[in-house]
Parts: sequence; C-alpha cells; structure tokens
Amino acid sequence: GLRPSASEALASPYVPPQGELPFSPVQRRYNGYTKYASRITTGIEAYSGALREAVAGGRWAEVATLLDKGSKGKGSNEKGEGSGQPPSELRSMCRALGLFGNTALQSENDSGTTAANLLARHLVNELYFSMDDLASAAQGGDKAAAKEAWSRGRDYLNSYLRIVNYPIISRVGDKFSVVEGSL
Repeated sequence: GLRPSASEALASPYVPPQGELPFSPVQRRYNGYTKYASRITTGIEAYSGALREAVAGGRWAEVATLLDKGSKGKGSNEKGEGSGQPPSELRSMCRALGLFGNTALQSENDSGTTAANLLARHLVNELYFSMDDLASAAQGGDKAAAKEAWSRGRDYLNSYLRIVNYPIISRVGDKFSVVEGSL
C-alpha cells in the first residue's frame, strides 16, 4: 500500500531475506554506529521501559514528558537566549534512527536515496506519528488508544531495527535489541 504496515515493510523485496541491501562500506557503518548508537539504545530502553510502564499505569503527565518534542523558542537563560529545550530521549532517538539509516543503508556514492533507506525512513516516520498519537491519547486520558499507539510504534521500531541490524557486523558494533513485551 501507500503506507505499508510494519509487517508489510519487512516483506518488501528491497530488504533481506527477499532482497539485498545496498553496499555501505564498513567504515561508514562504523562511524554512523559510533555516532548514533547511544541515542538509539537509550531511546529503545525508554520506549520498552519508562514509556511502556507509564502507559500501562495511566500516568499521562509522565507520558507527555517522555514524548516532549522540545522547543527552540524556550531559551535556556532569563533573557530567552540559548539553544532551547531539547527533545526527549524518545524524540531524539527518531532523528538518530534516520541519520543512522543513512550511513548503514546506502553509500555516499549512491546517486539518490536507496529503496531500503526510504523504507527505513518510512518506518521512523510512522514511529514518530505513533508517538504523536500516543501523546494525544495521553492528553485525553484514553488508555485503549494509548496502548494501541504504543503497540503500533513498537512494531514500526522493531521492523526498522530488524532492517538496520543486517549490516551491523561485529566490526561495526553490537546489533540493536528489539522492543520486547506488550501492553
């Protein structure tokens, strides 16, 4: 479809085992992994830990904090100057996921974005949209919708991780753990 589900994305002919990923040099993958792995790992832990527990417990203020998008308009001193309020670890993870996909799923020699990288970006976007849906559900106190949004986000995150784990070999780093558990 136009917006493939998480399971449809994994069945794509552009990703293993159906297809091969584009070549990306080991050094490029290693550099990307070194730069983004800690933000990704921290985000995965927050998604499967603190966010899951906050949704399960109906702690909506905590959910809102965990899903904060940040703001450039909120200064860091009394004059309003500074870099603003950074996004939460979960929102920051989404940016890191997209940037890591660029290094792991395509070479700098590719003339355009590869199909595998476009698919990975789609999964990250859908994860972000699921977080938006979860934040809206939390704001309205709708536990059923919040659980559904968390589960959908988990599926998109896990599909992304399964794709980017293919090019992560021992010389690059440790493969990312998928989110276990459900609500």
